[in-house]
Amino acid sequence: MANELYKNILQRLPAALSLVFCIFGVLYLQNIFLILTLVMAAGFLLIKEWLMLSELKIDLKQIIFFVTLVLFSIFYTKGFIDFFLLIISIFWFIYGFYLITNKSSTFFSFDNNYLGFLLVLGFVYGLIYLIVFSEFNNINKFFVLFVILFNTVLADVGAYLVGSSIGKTPLFPEISPNKTIEGLLGGIAFVAIFVSVIYLFNLISFDLVAASLISLPFAFIGDYFESQLKRDKSLKDSGSLIPGHGGIWDRLDSHIAVVPIFIILTKLMA
Repeated sequence: MANELYKNILQRLPAALSLVFCIFGVLYLQNIFLILTLVMAAGFLLIKEWLMLSELKIDLKQIIFFVTLVLFSIFYTKGFIDFFLLIISIFWFIYGFYLITNKSSTFFSFDNNYLGFLLVLGFVYGLIYLIVFSEFNNINKFFVLFVILFNTVLADVGAYLVGSSIGKTPLFPEISPNKTIEGLLGGIAFVAIFVSVIYLFNLISFDLVAASLISLPFAFIGDYFESQLKRDKSLKDSGSLIPGHGGIWDRLDSHIAVVPIFIILTKLMA
């Protein structure tokens, strides 16, 4: 077990360090144009990967649906994005209910291109809202963005390390038998320690700590969501874009769920 864990870490490490270096570098520069360009690029790759996995070919109705959502965000900007993020947040709560109650639905599928458009735009609009419209008292919004991204990565790392080391109790074995309750608790503990430390150093407010911890379970919900979609397609990874990690959906599934939830929570707590 230890040898396998060590081998997996070595396999994942180069790509992970490269991604972390790039993200930290971009956030350090605090260039809104550069960050928004990367957000758009990530959104494009997410949609492209979804469509490659879908058996439902793109048609005019889907194009009109996608273009309409984009145009609404351009012409109605903040008001539309507010509403859209609320809808996407409600979706994640609904999926969480389906997950806990062990229900299934054909709506949750890579073959539902409309769903893919909604979720990717929810992620993209959430990041745009944070960078362009959000304001935090005496707290740099780029640091808040870092906290959101790092919390989700830290939860994933904590769950992987703890689950691989001592995990014995599968959480939802029918979806992902390798993910355990011990891993879930480990991921939560890692994030709780991190946000507690930066709060003690007055780097973030209590509201942001609360939003971080409340939104954290959706990192695991997003992970299970993609695992379910891959299981239905008999896939191990959503793609091969990132060596040792799989596709971009494999890397961003948790972020896609957390970002809109976090933004809605910060708005409610403001």
